[in-house]
Amino acid sequence: MACRICGSGNEQEFTAEINIHFRGLKNINHPSVLAFPNIMVCLSCGVSRFTLTKTKLALLAGRTAGIERLRDAPTNASESMKRGDETAA
Repeated sequence: MACRICGSGNEQEFTAEINIHFRGLKNINHPSVLAFPNIMVCLSCGVSRFTLTKTKLALLAGRTAGIERLRDAPTNASESMKRGDETAA
């Protein structure tokens, strides 16, 4: 198969261990997602690609949604009450 970037036929498949972290110090306590995909590497230009399993993809999507909810959550009850949330008490 030819490289999608440089067109070279010099690609090789490797096994990999990838630990996917969420960016920034605000996410330091969020667990990373460890995956072991096969990775295709173009030995001419270095471009690499891999596919995550549905399970790992769901973990990333779920944790990303959780981070979004935490980021949007009020920092204290008074902020929640200012917005009119009924569960702020």
